[in-house]
Amino acid sequence: MRGQVQATPVEAPYPPSRYAWYVIGVLFVATLLSQLDRQLPALLVRPIRAEFGISDTAFSFLQGYAFALFYTFAGLPFGWLIDRTVRRNLIIVGMVLWSLMTVLSGFAQSYEQLVMSRMGVGIGEAVLAPAAYSIIADYVAPERRGRAFSVYYLALAIGSGASLILGALIARIVPDAGLSLPGVGLMSQWRLTFLIAGAPGLLLALLLLTIREPVRRDAAVLLSKAGASWGDFLSHLKRHLATYSRVLTYPGVVAVVGYGTLAWAPTFFDRRFDIPTKTSGLIIGVLVAAGGLTGTLISGWISDRWTAKGVPAARLRVAMLAWLLVLPTVCAWSLVGIPWLSFALLTVVITGFGMAQAAAPTAVQEITPNRMRGKAVAVYLLIGGLVGIGFGPMSIALVTDHVFKNDAGLPYALAMVGGPISLLGLWLTWSGLKPYQRAVETLKAEAARPS
Repeated sequence: MRGQVQATPVEAPYPPSRYAWYVIGVLFVATLLSQLDRQLPALLVRPIRAEFGISDTAFSFLQGYAFALFYTFAGLPFGWLIDRTVRRNLIIVGMVLWSLMTVLSGFAQSYEQLVMSRMGVGIGEAVLAPAAYSIIADYVAPERRGRAFSVYYLALAIGSGASLILGALIARIVPDAGLSLPGVGLMSQWRLTFLIAGAPGLLLALLLLTIREPVRRDAAVLLSKAGASWGDFLSHLKRHLATYSRVLTYPGVVAVVGYGTLAWAPTFFDRRFDIPTKTSGLIIGVLVAAGGLTGTLISGWISDRWTAKGVPAARLRVAMLAWLLVLPTVCAWSLVGIPWLSFALLTVVITGFGMAQAAAPTAVQEITPNRMRGKAVAVYLLIGGLVGIGFGPMSIALVTDHVFKNDAGLPYALAMVGGPISLLGLWLTWSGLKPYQRAVETLKAEAARPS
């Protein structure tokens, strides 16, 4: 029947490896562009605040919850659609939507209109990651999926850095006074930046038409009763509450500090050292890409090595190590008085974030039965999105506006938020080591029992 995806036997051959890597490459670029549209406002704090006369707190809502609420909750119905329709087409629709909304941001005549545009960006981007993971799983054989997912995950790891680099380059290309467009008139630099950032997504949507919708490899599993219900998952979670209360929470804590830091870092260097965002954005972008890549690779290497050696709670122990790296540097990077030292300490902070973030999905899946992993990851992403993407930027803005009541208080707000929250993250991972190891041993024992 037209419009429906027919289940294909699991024995069907996988597509050629070269074409599969082409698909992964296209999805990689799509993810990089989504990160550009998501992170772009971090470079535009000064002009947008001046245009609409808003506070840091109002701007943080624009960059955080206006995006995060819709990004998070739109993922629930999209997840239902991804299992039932053509995933490639969903990504195309999502990309066109978030790109158009980014372009429309450049035409916003009020703060409220800009907020509405950011909501649209969140809805459009909500479909990309779950659909991309699903497509890759059906294009790549199980024995090669680890490498495939690692390559795609690197787009997430370095995407924020690449977005800052591209955003800064756009700001350098566009004249400070703006440009006059035919039929539109004079547009300021920040408005043109949104237009330029949104346009490539409309072109890449056409490239996505070259991707063929793969057959669904897990149709037999999906149609069987092997999957666990939400009741089963909640019972499992309750039995290991001491573990899950930490493993599902600490990634959200990472996101609070990480998204908060990246959202305000360009503005920090502007206010503290008079380094314009089109310059600091390039530097921070390189540091974020390098630090995110390094942290991700180090995390995976240490995690596998410790696991092979039988180190207790190895997956979660990597996250604890990351917090030990983050805690002192996140308190110091915004307080030192030397720009290059601040950039250097920020790089260490970003590397630690990369390590902690990369450890989270593996840690969650290791303590969760296979039939429940989808639900566990969904909860983990839900907490991370609502807490991290939304509250991260706002927490720092609230301290700046309501504690220091002055824009010059931003460096101290970054330290006041980053320090205690990182200490919480360290406690969550340290206190979770013993219950985590018990959960791992219990799961192994259950798997070893004859069915």
